[in-house]
Amino acid sequence: MNKNNNSSTAERILDIAQDLLQRQGFNGFSYQDIAERVKIRKASIHYHFPSKGDLVVSLCKRYVDQFLERLHQLDRKHDSSLTRLREFTLIYSRIIKDKEKLCPVTMLSAEVEALPSSAREHLQRFISETERWLGQTLEQGKRAHELQFSGSFQSQSRIILATLQGAMLVARASGDRGHFQGVADDLLRQLQPNPARPVSGGRTGQTLAQA
Repeated sequence: MNKNNNSSTAERILDIAQDLLQRQGFNGFSYQDIAERVKIRKASIHYHFPSKGDLVVSLCKRYVDQFLERLHQLDRKHDSSLTRLREFTLIYSRIIKDKEKLCPVTMLSAEVEALPSSAREHLQRFISETERWLGQTLEQGKRAHELQFSGSFQSQSRIILATLQGAMLVARASGDRGHFQGVADDLLRQLQPNPARPVSGGRTGQTLAQA
């Protein structure tokens, strides 16, 4: 097996592992479950990820890296802070379109004590870097008179992240995917100085309602 095939197989394993994680949690799937989905032997999974701990560390790193890159893409794509925040909520909305799935970070956070320390470090990196991005976006929006809120940028960023993560859990428990979007829409309305006024979008010139 050449290097490219090795890399491709490892990515397929991580893809299936992430799907299983988002549906069943860290302790809810086994290497046998992955082997059946990928159609390889369990020994092949152990070749790439000797233990489930090794697997979850790689999974955490990959997901956090991808998520943070999406935030950087929002910065590059949109000038409007409010549009960036709206697109941020849509990242979660797209995840829960499948009512059986949750954000990998949400699932892993519920089982954090069972995770290797390196995996917990990636979860902490997700929280700190996402809150930092939210804080910077809020600060820019407030300075541009596009957003308004009380308290510090840091406290507001924590409120937003915690609220959205919690809303995902409630939406899954209730079976009502619209619950999450309702919470997200309320958060965005509360941040707007004048909710009736359309807000300019990114460099394409879209309004928030058109995005």
